[in-house]
Amino acid sequence: MLDDLRKRQKVVIYIVAAVFILTGAGGTIFGLKEGLFGRGRYVGKVNGSKITIQEFQNKVAEITERYRNQGQQIDESSRAWISSSAWEELVNEKLWEQQIKKHRIKVSNDELLTEIQNNPPQELMQNEQLQTNGVFDRRKYIDALKNDLQFYAILEDYMRTYLPRKKLQDKIKKDAKITMDSLKVEYTRENDKVNGKALWFDYNKADSVYVSDAEVRNYYNKNKETEYKKGPASRIKYLLFEVKPSDRDYSLVKVEMDKLYQRIMKGEDFASLAETYSEDPGSAQNGGSLGEFGRGQMVPEFEKAAFALKAGEVSRPVRSDFGWHIIRCDEVVATGAEARIKASHILMKVEASDQTHDEVMAAADRAQKLTKKKGIDAAAKELKMEVIEGNWHPHDQENIAGFGNLPELKNFMLKKREKSVSDVLRDRSGRYIVAYLTDNKKVYYEDFETIKLQIKYKLEKDKKIANVEKKAQAFLSSTTPSEYFTKGVAAGWTLVELKGHKHNSYINEIHAISHEFTEAALKLRTGQYSSLVKTKEGPFVIWAEERIKPDMAAFAKDKDEQNRLRDKLENAAFNRWFDQTKKDAKIVDNRSYFGF
Repeated sequence: MLDDLRKRQKVVIYIVAAVFILTGAGGTIFGLKEGLFGRGRYVGKVNGSKITIQEFQNKVAEITERYRNQGQQIDESSRAWISSSAWEELVNEKLWEQQIKKHRIKVSNDELLTEIQNNPPQELMQNEQLQTNGVFDRRKYIDALKNDLQFYAILEDYMRTYLPRKKLQDKIKKDAKITMDSLKVEYTRENDKVNGKALWFDYNKADSVYVSDAEVRNYYNKNKETEYKKGPASRIKYLLFEVKPSDRDYSLVKVEMDKLYQRIMKGEDFASLAETYSEDPGSAQNGGSLGEFGRGQMVPEFEKAAFALKAGEVSRPVRSDFGWHIIRCDEVVATGAEARIKASHILMKVEASDQTHDEVMAAADRAQKLTKKKGIDAAAKELKMEVIEGNWHPHDQENIAGFGNLPELKNFMLKKREKSVSDVLRDRSGRYIVAYLTDNKKVYYEDFETIKLQIKYKLEKDKKIANVEKKAQAFLSSTTPSEYFTKGVAAGWTLVELKGHKHNSYINEIHAISHEFTEAALKLRTGQYSSLVKTKEGPFVIWAEERIKPDMAAFAKDKDEQNRLRDKLENAAFNRWFDQTKKDAKIVDNRSYFGF
């Protein structure tokens, strides 16, 4: 009777294990393509420990199974997420193994048995087959362990991974040494609050100001050393090769689309064929129906063909960036300038074939060799390509503008000398890159032309705030506190409602957290008005209708609250430790060389 339980338990274990695995986003395709870029038989390394191709593929299969068991469809977007998640999980698993060994964490068989018997995963306790009247039944659970060896083996396998990690986590949390004083500080931060109102003298409502080019230049020169001196950082030029379906790929799919078109012309039911063959999941289940739409809502090729049809007519296959469409006009709703129709379609997607991939890879390889020989500008001219100039990339940033997290490119930028040419790299979108390192500097200055508009906006904001502060001072001088808000709103200033405002509270009106504002608000007593509070977002006046102070005497007796805050602070300490451990790790990422 426990077959279904075992299936569901596998999913539960994946979910529970994920508590200890920090997964990421992004990614690329699954296909293994060593091709021109063989880099050994491993996808990556974590502090010297290899992640093999087999490990990576097994992890992808595991996450895919997990994804399907949750009822999710596998498409290009989910494949990219799964591939990236597989990498993140494997990196984290290697780190866990290394840290468990480093900290000499051991788990005895007795500890393992005790944990299995006494601490089943919470998700498992919610399984109906292990409950009586909706409540977890320990007797049923123990019986299942005794009578179903496969179920016990699944749990044992899970606990052999979970328990050492839990012991390591507990050790790191204990090492954080969270004291009662730490708990009091956190309790105060959570419970020192103010209810009331504030009036924001919004600088966006100030009169326009003028900032000259000379002022912008002067500000840059004056603050060049303190604000615009950066480094270390690198900068590249690069050639980009996108993998797109070729005309040959489109032609191969068109052969199948033409056959489908002929079947429609011979009288086969359009809706049935759409349900069977269309690769547009949103419309296929509705017989291909797209509903009603007007001009400008579809891609141009589709729109042109669709609006040329009369009611009941079916188009020949139409090509777009999505693939091939067969379109049927179901109804002409309106004509003329406000033309609208109801239509259905069958979509066959076109993806780049292996041959197209290989051709793009070969073109990128030729460009890389030519760039090494002649330089990137000459190579681009010969290849009739555009050289793309990258922005400065600070070495302490993970993501590279235009590429996101691409460790292979970052390593190239950090470690190579100027005028070096990269291997052919592949980003998470499947594009191939040939990079040329133009700059690798310990110190550089942000380019004035790049940031002059940013400086201009800052100076304009500063001038507006200065003007508004004068108006705000005049307003407060001529208005009694009891009339601040009625007269302030009437004058066009912005009312801010404060409900339980505390440390790190977000102020919706200014779209920010303002520490200056919060500090001033929490200094007030019940019924007190502030003087003019100056912040980076302009001036405020604040009224504390009610000040809620933390009850430290009650907190000293509240063990549950103390335990909650201890867990919170210890978990935060553990996460910081793990993040730092990962940051300090020597991680080699070869995914792009294999097409992952």
